[in-house]
Formats: sequence, structure tokens, C-alpha cells
Amino acid sequence: MADVVDVIVTDHVRFETLLRALRDRSRPDLAEHRRRTLGELADLLVAHATAEESEVYPKLRELTGAVDHVEHGEDEHLDGHRRLLALLDVPDVTSPAFDRALGKLANSLYHHLDEEERTLLNDALHLDPAARQALGDAWVAERDRLIAQSCGTRAAVAALLPD
Repeated sequence: MADVVDVIVTDHVRFETLLRALRDRSRPDLAEHRRRTLGELADLLVAHATAEESEVYPKLRELTGAVDHVEHGEDEHLDGHRRLLALLDVPDVTSPAFDRALGKLANSLYHHLDEEERTLLNDALHLDPAARQALGDAWVAERDRLIAQSCGTRAAVAALLPD
């Protein structure tokens, strides 16, 4: 059983760890490490956001009336997907272009995580514990299902964006 606030914040911390690992240029196996870490970040980022939009955001809108916060969170997810796609499209993961695209994604993501924790997740703290548990369990199940499907591939991320 998982409290929705706890599990989402745990992923937020994981995002920060993965971004730090991607910025670390000291590794002798830089290209291999970055490709592997980028794959993990992409899967987690897409699964996290998609599960929030399908399992958590609708319930928070219904139970707390946080319509503006939900819509803003969805807009920020879309921005994150655009920036992730730009990063995935950089052919040389050891290049300055990769570092620039990574910086743009990191800035967007940090902004979103901060806002989400101060607004939507703060709203969720007002739900009764059983509702938070149910939301957390549903969110984890959907996130894990999406990760198992490798939801962070370039094609999958591109499919999330409007034409």
C-alpha cells in the first residue's frame, strides 16, 4: 500500500538523481552510461506523468476542486515531453548539444516538480488516508505497467505530442 504523496515524491527524488547522473561527464564509459540512464529517465518520466494524468489528476480535480492546478500540471507534462523528445533526438550523447538539451529538460522538470509539490500534492494531503492509499496504489500500478512497456522510447514520446 502506497500513499500517493509519498510515492510521487519518491519519483521526484529519483528524477533528480538521474539528472545528476546524466550531467556527470567524469565517467570513462560516458556514452554508454548516458544512453542507459537516459532510457531509464525517459521511461520513468513518461510513466510518471501519464499515470498522474490517468489515475491521480482526475481524482484530485473531483475530490479537491483543483482544476487550475491539474490543467497547469498537464501543460507542464506536455512541455516536459517536448523537451524529452528534443533530448532523445540529439544523436551524440557526449556532445555539447546533449548537455544543452539536458539543461532545458532539467530546468523544466525542476520547475514542474516544485510547483506540483506545492500545489497538487499539497491538495492531496487534505484527502483522507484511505483515498491517498487508493490513489497511490492505482498510480504505482499504472506507472509500473507503462515502464514495463518501455513507454519512454522516442516513438512513444513523439506520440504523446499534438501534431
